[in-house]
Order: sequence, then structure tokens, then C-alpha cells
Amino acid sequence: MRTLQSFFVLLAITLLLCCACKKTPNAKAQASELEKAFPAAVAPAAPGSENKPASQPSVDEANAYVHLALSAVRTNDYVAGVVALQKVQNMRGVTASQLMAVERTRQAMVAELVAGAARGEAKAIADLAAIEKTLSQ
Repeated sequence: MRTLQSFFVLLAITLLLCCACKKTPNAKAQASELEKAFPAAVAPAAPGSENKPASQPSVDEANAYVHLALSAVRTNDYVAGVVALQKVQNMRGVTASQLMAVERTRQAMVAELVAGAARGEAKAIADLAAIEKTLSQ
């Protein structure tokens, strides 16, 4: 009986260590997931797409903000990316899976800034302050 308890304790510790060591995705990896969730933000507009239904403008606007966020990730301008993704979160016509991709990408960008700030990077600290300022407005 004692051996069985020891086995389960050891198994639980091993599982905890494996879960704790899981690397969090970086912003560039999450951006690729965001591209999959918003293919229209990456692909050029289709010819004849001017005749869209009335519900389409908010979706087009969301795609434009996602495109802006993807560009920001490529240039490491995480403030612009986070602000753009915050706007997408409040738009109509965005699906639940798209919202999850938006949130994961936003969190990855903020996590990279937090890690940079923890290392003492002045730009990361200033970027976090800029993001906080946009949240308080």
C-alpha cells in the first residue's frame, strides 16, 4: 500500500513538473495562429468585393486591425499590435475562435513585453506603460 501511494505521489510531481515546464508561445508563433483565424486579413481583397452586405463593414474593419497587428508583430511594435487587437475584441461579427486567437496573440505580446521589462529593457517598460495608458482611457 505504501509503495502504491509513493508511486502516485511521484506521478503527480512528474505531471506537475511537465506542465510547469511547458513553454509559453511567443508572439510570432501566436501571430501565425491569428493569420489562420483571420485569412482575409492576410489575403488581398477579392475583386468585386465592393458589393458587400451591411453587416460586412465591422468584419472588414476587424480584418484591417488584425492586419495592422500582424504587421506590428513582424516589426516588434507590440504596443500597436496590442492596441489593434483590443479594438478587434469589441467588434461585431468576430467569431468565438477568432476572439480566442486575438486574445492569445495579445497575451503573448504582453508576455514578451513583461519578460523584457523584467530584464530591465527600457523600451519594454515604456511599451507596457503605453499599453496601460490606452486601457485607462
